[in-house]
Amino acid sequence: MAVTLNQEKPNPSVQTAPAPRGASVIWTIVRYALLLALGLLFFMPFIISFFSTFKTTNEILSWPPTILPKEWLWDNWAAAWNTRIPGVSSNIFPRWLFNSLWVAVVTVIAQLFFCSLAAYAFARMEFPGKNVLFSIMLASMAIPGVITLIPGYVFFAKLNNLPFGIRLGINTYWPILLPNLAVPFGIFLLTQFFKSIPKELEEAATIDGAGRFRTYWCGTGRRHRWSVS
Repeated sequence: MAVTLNQEKPNPSVQTAPAPRGASVIWTIVRYALLLALGLLFFMPFIISFFSTFKTTNEILSWPPTILPKEWLWDNWAAAWNTRIPGVSSNIFPRWLFNSLWVAVVTVIAQLFFCSLAAYAFARMEFPGKNVLFSIMLASMAIPGVITLIPGYVFFAKLNNLPFGIRLGINTYWPILLPNLAVPFGIFLLTQFFKSIPKELEEAATIDGAGRFRTYWCGTGRRHRWSVS
């Protein structure tokens, strides 16, 4: 005995009424207004710091703080640029600016490369002791930087007397750059990112004849660079 079930077909003439356009526009305006207000709130310390460069010292230290200066001192920037310290070369501020930019650029590039390499190994490769090394790496994040400050200084102070006149110690860029070539947090963060990439992409690269490094650089590494940018 066949049983026929009558299924109701949707009536094409009955359509869901779209939301009023006016309500959608109002909600969009309110949403972006809230985002703009939050952005200004979080960016306010930088705005106050920028306008404080045109204030007097007393106005900077006054309470409550003000955003715009009462008296604009346009010569503050020139005075800061021409800052002189006894016993130091004259152009000290441009040197400070160059040091900051140089260390920041080199550190960012080095961390992106070395941290991503280590993260790819932890996320995709299998080798003895991988979980132990990853746990030790995570545990090192709990070590305060002040603990390694003095030992690091002593270590790099001994690197000024290397053979052939090589200097990697104090009064060089190396004590700042070498410890920051790879950091545990960057390795951990990128490890989680590499784990989110489908393995089918790597399998396709392997079929095409790509090795480990080429798969990292042209496949997952490319997606990694786009995510960082």
